[in-house]
Amino acid sequence: MSAARARVLVFLSALGVKAAVWLGLRDHPLLQPAGDLDGAVYLELARHGAPPVAYFVSPLYLYFLKFSHGSLLLQVVLGSAAVVLLFDTASRWFGERAAWITALLAIGTGVVTFNEVTILQSALDPFLVALMAWSLTRALQRDDGRGFIAAGAAAALFALNRPNVLLWIAALGALLLMQRRWRATLAFAAGCVLVLTPVAARNVIVAHELVLVSSHGGLNFYIGNNETADGRYHAVPGIRPTIAGQSEDTRLVAERATGRSMTSREVSRWFYARSFAWIGAHPVDALRLFSRKLAFTINETDLALNYSYDYFRRDVVSALRFLIVGPWLLVPLGVAGAMTRVRDRGFLTWFAFVPVYAISVAIFFVSSRYRLPLLLVLAICAAGVVHVRRLWQIIPALLLGAIAIFPFGLDSGRGNEQTSMVVWLIEHHRFSEAETMMKKVEPGHDDVARLHHRAAIAYAEAGDTNRAVAMYEQVLRDPVAQPVLRENAIEELVRADTRAGRSEDAKRLLAAIEERSLSPSRAATFGRLALEARDAVDAIRFLAHSDSPYDLGVALLAHGDNAAAIAALRRAPHDAPSQLMLAIAYAQSGDVTEARRSAEEALRLRPGFMEAKRLLSRLPSQAGLPQK
Repeated sequence: MSAARARVLVFLSALGVKAAVWLGLRDHPLLQPAGDLDGAVYLELARHGAPPVAYFVSPLYLYFLKFSHGSLLLQVVLGSAAVVLLFDTASRWFGERAAWITALLAIGTGVVTFNEVTILQSALDPFLVALMAWSLTRALQRDDGRGFIAAGAAAALFALNRPNVLLWIAALGALLLMQRRWRATLAFAAGCVLVLTPVAARNVIVAHELVLVSSHGGLNFYIGNNETADGRYHAVPGIRPTIAGQSEDTRLVAERATGRSMTSREVSRWFYARSFAWIGAHPVDALRLFSRKLAFTINETDLALNYSYDYFRRDVVSALRFLIVGPWLLVPLGVAGAMTRVRDRGFLTWFAFVPVYAISVAIFFVSSRYRLPLLLVLAICAAGVVHVRRLWQIIPALLLGAIAIFPFGLDSGRGNEQTSMVVWLIEHHRFSEAETMMKKVEPGHDDVARLHHRAAIAYAEAGDTNRAVAMYEQVLRDPVAQPVLRENAIEELVRADTRAGRSEDAKRLLAAIEERSLSPSRAATFGRLALEARDAVDAIRFLAHSDSPYDLGVALLAHGDNAAAIAALRRAPHDAPSQLMLAIAYAQSGDVTEARRSAEEALRLRPGFMEAKRLLSRLPSQAGLPQK
């Protein structure tokens, strides 16, 4: 078969598989860009333009969406072209026949195709890394200036979509300098500058600050390096876990801490500084965490961010379930194949992308979509397994392969997607389907209590109170339900019982709550619920641990403890309702003078306050004094 025909066959094969996955998943409700999901935000920014500040997200995908009008088909075509580039790159390093291994592995890697059929910046990563790997291979093998300019441009284009690639650009430049390849270094740098300059210039002109690509690096570094980090994405307190929230709230958090206004670059530096302070104070913990993140980078477990590939592969009927290639196979084959060319300086320079990119991911935090480029370069290297001849060539592959399949016990996000699908069915009043799905997923779900809790909220919002109550009761029956879920369930069940006039049932639920385990705000909520259920004893018990002295005073009044009620109400905010309740407490304790003074203060704070007027009109007669 001719080289041209081979590449056409590879393209058509990849296109057929990827198109089948796209057709099977394109209408799935959980993949539609809506709400505050990243995909919806990208589309919104692409349609209306980025705000006049330094780019917070990587800009290349925004331009792609703008000019492609969000075409998933174009993403599939680019992904298929990427497989051709991978095939050609492998043939240049390992031979044409061996390159078919790369093509088969790349086509069979489901997580790559899954990302290509979503509205996420990772949809472009397969094509961009394939273009970079191919252009760099040509440059290293031909050793000409134009080739290195093209390689630099391809690497910079990749960095505009995945800014951590800037570390690889710096590393490759250093490697070329160490090899005294001056012309190659200058040509590579020229290609990078050619592509990066327009974006940096835009940030200077529009935002009046020099940000090379985007300004979210500091936040991402902090997410992956702090006292509570575990290597995966976690929301930062005070910052909403959305693109909009991160863009806006990072500035608010940083400015609140420093007491001054800050630029986007300064905000990013502030988060970097917080992380470095923690690393400096806990170097051993930081090193242990970094090692853990490196292991996650090559591990088989799907580390979901936005969407769980594991859910769509296992729970949704599509061609995706047949694409079983992943890190479990690519890591050992890729490393073994690479070991066959360790004496080739040009290949080693090219292969340096693998460790450098792995480090660039682990520096921050790890998710499945961030490591796609690594998997595709390893697919190229896997072609070299046909040349393995010695035992030492496979020992590193076996060691890293063991890490790739090691059961770290990580959450793939599958359970969360199952829950989201149940909620979607409920929101669309497809109750019987939701119940069927719940019964199907409950046995293997990783957090059944949360499933029931979210279903209860959805049923309540859909107007089915009976089903909502049943789901909350399921939460209470779950022996391993998280305390916050149990508290939420009791709160809603007490409300339901109170509205239905079942005050005794409400009181039994309230009696099961330990007030010392509650936050002050939650204690106040339970105290108010107890008042609604006419349970003054429990109301006082909860409100004594709350941040609401007004409600505590009301509960104490209901219980007949006037002295304690007065003491609580005097700590309450100085407003009309608090002064009125204080007047009632004084009146019930027989202190008419203070009662009148507090009622008049309530009327002063709220002119026309009818309750205060009525109390003032009754006070003299209640005290047995002459009417004015």
